[in-house]
Amino acid sequence: MSTELVRKRKVLPVLTVLLSVLIALAGVTASSVLKESTSDSVLPAAAGDDLGDGTRLAPYEVVGGVKVFRLRAAPLSWEVSPGNVRQAFAYNGTVPGPVIRVNEGDTVRFIVQNDLPENTALHWHGMDLPNDQDGVPGLTQPEIEPGQSFTYEWKAISTGTHWYHSHMHGDQEGKGLYGSLEVVPRLGDIVAARDYRLIIGDGPLGFVFNGKSFPATAPLRARVGERVRIRLIGAGPEMIHPIHLHGGYFEVVAQDGRRLPVPQQMDTLLVGVGQTFDIVWVPTRVGKWMIHCHIFSHAETHHGMAGLVSIFNVDPPAVGLPLPLGG
Repeated sequence: MSTELVRKRKVLPVLTVLLSVLIALAGVTASSVLKESTSDSVLPAAAGDDLGDGTRLAPYEVVGGVKVFRLRAAPLSWEVSPGNVRQAFAYNGTVPGPVIRVNEGDTVRFIVQNDLPENTALHWHGMDLPNDQDGVPGLTQPEIEPGQSFTYEWKAISTGTHWYHSHMHGDQEGKGLYGSLEVVPRLGDIVAARDYRLIIGDGPLGFVFNGKSFPATAPLRARVGERVRIRLIGAGPEMIHPIHLHGGYFEVVAQDGRRLPVPQQMDTLLVGVGQTFDIVWVPTRVGKWMIHCHIFSHAETHHGMAGLVSIFNVDPPAVGLPLPLGG
């Protein structure tokens, strides 16, 4: 074995360890780095995978190169918070509906079954697609009657964070007929160690994050120094909400799926009905940090927090990082 080869074999493990440390210090995982550089960053979805924020990933099957999803709209008794049960409409038995995550360039097909007591249709908010797939009843398609189904098919070319929802009337949307629609770009996705979504609702279910009111909202986890991506989606159907995150500032890196040329730093972001924002937060201190609507009637009562409130449980860093002065 040559001296040069021996030297390279000795150096390679050192470089590997150094790279791992640098990635940890940057607050991203090795899988995040791979996601940034690979063209097919989404693994086949497993039915009902929990995404850690109270939402679940939609399963699909591949038929002739097309990713096929099935969505069933039906009534549901939904517990918004302990003891508070409301009559909801849901896709696949959950509010919000399952998270649809596909890759840029995928051809997708959605078979929508209407088991509601009324007509419906499904709109793909923010998507660039053929007009007859847009999901507007009476304009681009007939209404889907109870007991009937409708099939949509289009190519995913609008990257970023979007959403899908009933376009029949606001009451259907307010009862829970909505979900996150995420198109992962081939290159240049937002790098983060954790990826959460908070869909804001204010209709017949009350004030809800991902279909739940505090204290039933899913607790979110993070570590000091990690890059945490939060997808804010304004499902409404009626109100605007200033979303405030305790524990310092965050960066707004994308709006309506589009990356901002210059990220904006703030601690409160006004989210309107129909809008989506991607924000990135790097926690600097351990503890329990609120994210909530800053209109207090949407997030607090005389008996304490309620409604549009979730809690980040921030743990110490996985590797030794200097804490802030006074920490």
